[in-house]
Amino acid sequence: MNEIWQSAHRNLFLLGLLCIIIASWCSIGYHQMDEHYMILEYANYKFGLVPYSVYPWEFLQKIRPALQPTIAYYVFQILRSIGLQDAFVQVFILRLIAGCLAWFVYTKVALRLSAHLADIKIKSLWLMSITTLWFIPYLNVRFSSENFAGISFMAALLFIPDVFKRTSIKARSMQYVLAGFFLASAFYFRFQIAFAILGLLLWLLIYARPLWKAYLFLLIGAAMAIVLNLFVDHWFYGEWVLSPIRYYNANIIQNVASTYGVMPWWEYFVLFATQAFPPISLVLLLVFFIGLFKRPNQLMVFVLLPFLLGHIIVPHKEFRFLYPMLLPFLFICFSGLDEAWIKIKTQKWVYPALKILVVLNFLLLAYRIVWPASNAHRYYRFLYNYAKVHPPIHLITLGNGLYDDGHNEIYIYRPKGFVEDTLAVSDYPAYMEAQNADSLMVLSYQLTLPTHDERYTEERIYVSLPNWIVGIQLNDWQSRSDIWSIWRLRKKNH
Repeated sequence: MNEIWQSAHRNLFLLGLLCIIIASWCSIGYHQMDEHYMILEYANYKFGLVPYSVYPWEFLQKIRPALQPTIAYYVFQILRSIGLQDAFVQVFILRLIAGCLAWFVYTKVALRLSAHLADIKIKSLWLMSITTLWFIPYLNVRFSSENFAGISFMAALLFIPDVFKRTSIKARSMQYVLAGFFLASAFYFRFQIAFAILGLLLWLLIYARPLWKAYLFLLIGAAMAIVLNLFVDHWFYGEWVLSPIRYYNANIIQNVASTYGVMPWWEYFVLFATQAFPPISLVLLLVFFIGLFKRPNQLMVFVLLPFLLGHIIVPHKEFRFLYPMLLPFLFICFSGLDEAWIKIKTQKWVYPALKILVVLNFLLLAYRIVWPASNAHRYYRFLYNYAKVHPPIHLITLGNGLYDDGHNEIYIYRPKGFVEDTLAVSDYPAYMEAQNADSLMVLSYQLTLPTHDERYTEERIYVSLPNWIVGIQLNDWQSRSDIWSIWRLRKKNH
């Protein structure tokens, strides 16, 4: 930790940590459904709170490693034992843990890698990017397999003496054991990290050339992690399973993953160019290729290229699959910028363009760390808190069920005693005509209700927009919106 606090960039790192804390609190929901269903609901299953029948095929086939759901389960156990029963607070703690681990590990790795950059301005921009690039805090707080695989892999680099040359000979053996443990753990967080591990081993073999004992100690550490994960999987599934073999058989041999969609090999570059927000993404891609061709022998190239090529070969592609290698990608980008800087730094357009990119980045950062990952989770949180004061909740939902996102059902955020009836919007008028209840609670996937019943007063009790926006009456926009509203209907003169 002293390495961070004593750095000349300490204030920048503290700003990055502040962004992590804010994003941990505000970024409710999930970036991609596996972050929720394959981890949080798996942990929820071990508490006996989720029906076995609703689980996806990956659970039934036992192809997912249980390491991360087990971590979540024990964090929940500890929090419940000290009286923190609120599911949203519990998941916030998970995001905070993920974010702080990512901040600590990535900051230390970034500081050590900065020694390979020649220009002091490029070093500063590199350290700024790894803490405050607009999407970094948001992704770092995700309690996802991609995030934890990246954290564990980068933590392993900190323990390999030959990577940063910062250790005494006496400490080398134990450090290699720890590195092996973290590498194998990264594999169990996300199996595809094996491509990056192969690249690391190849770089060690070609450039670092440690003694053969180093590989033995790496193997010992990896074996310890593998044995631990065998017992974790057994505890979770109730039988001995080799989840990596099952995963490979299902998604590669049987090619089940391709049923979720396939993309051409170049799609990852298109996805980055569009999703990482141009012009920032386009500039990063340009300097990435410069760094790739100008400095091909650096460790981060050896780590990233096999990982990228392995994912390009597999037909099913999702941009999130590349998240574990964000730090190597960014370092190659800044290596390229370091190469180009000598030629472009005297150009008049450089500094104004750089200022525009920095300002744009911080505007995007401010939005990304405060906006929820999923809008639906705002409504989950409202109902969860509302049920504490007004139990039980019987919700009439006009359309699909609120806790059914089209893939599976969400249980962890449901209030106790929650009951939901779903109606087609076209059936709502007839339903209201037949009602004689004193009070109703209705969720509409629009700002307005489809019909008005004179017997009831209608009070909108929650909408995710500020009241001043909802109050604007312009061209009857509310009746055409797809912004959700929760209403409380009470019978008049009751």
